[in-house]
Amino acid sequence: MSELRSSQWYVGDDRNAYIHRAWMRRGLPDSAFDGSRPHIAIANTASDLVPCNMHLGEIAKSVANGIYEAGGIPLDLPVMGIGETQVRPTAMLWRNLAAMEMEELFRANPVDAVVLLGGCDKTVPALLMAAASVGLPAIVVPGGPMISGSFRGNALGCGTDVWKLSEDVRGGELSAKEFLTSESSMIRSKGHCNTMGTASTMALMAEALGMVMPGLGGTPAPDSRLLVGAHESGRRIVEMVEAELTPKRSSPSRASTTRSSHWPRSADPPTRSCTCWPSPAGWGWISLWTTSTGSAPTCRCW
Repeated sequence: MSELRSSQWYVGDDRNAYIHRAWMRRGLPDSAFDGSRPHIAIANTASDLVPCNMHLGEIAKSVANGIYEAGGIPLDLPVMGIGETQVRPTAMLWRNLAAMEMEELFRANPVDAVVLLGGCDKTVPALLMAAASVGLPAIVVPGGPMISGSFRGNALGCGTDVWKLSEDVRGGELSAKEFLTSESSMIRSKGHCNTMGTASTMALMAEALGMVMPGLGGTPAPDSRLLVGAHESGRRIVEMVEAELTPKRSSPSRASTTRSSHWPRSADPPTRSCTCWPSPAGWGWISLWTTSTGSAPTCRCW
């Protein structure tokens, strides 16, 4: 591992290092400033006005414990959170603004890596865009979907069933009173939408890109395994700093194209390639099949 980026702020006997250390001496040990322990920002999009992300503070604590256990210095960094459910007309208008704000905060501060906490639709893409632009080691911890509700014996998909039930009212199949009664069953726990909407899709895409610990992308918000995964993500980001493992190092532009030994040669279409690149989370290789026939069989490059 080369010199830590944060050392440029804290190590030395000059006036600037003195000032930076002095302002941060609010409970941090001396070893936090000698250049031996990476400073990890926990970029948290939690907000009371982003209902899907309200619980991310709890997840941040587990991440911080993992970072400290692995020898790093965890630092809370609140960043812009935008909620699809409350913002009008749509949170999409501010995704790029959020990414720009996050990018500049990551770049301007004395941190060696970032843990990205997101959930609601646009927060995970904004965090990924920012991390890719800055080029620091980064890992995503998604907030996870809420648990499913039920109404009149049927499972409810938040969002999806709002439209269905409202149409039932218009069609005379459901009373207005029953419709309002269903409201208390629609959102039953912390977490983002429990349907396969943008939030779940972005979390799983982040995992497919290797930016999430394997298996964590779809873990429900109330599930205790999410906190375990958050703790392990905190430990992993310290290892990523030591290995200098950044998003750029796992870019598909540096990919290798190979033939999978698990696919029978006799079944090959005219052209098939398996593109593999290293996972930033360090758990193996991410893979993508391309074929001339448009099919997409499974390819493993682990």
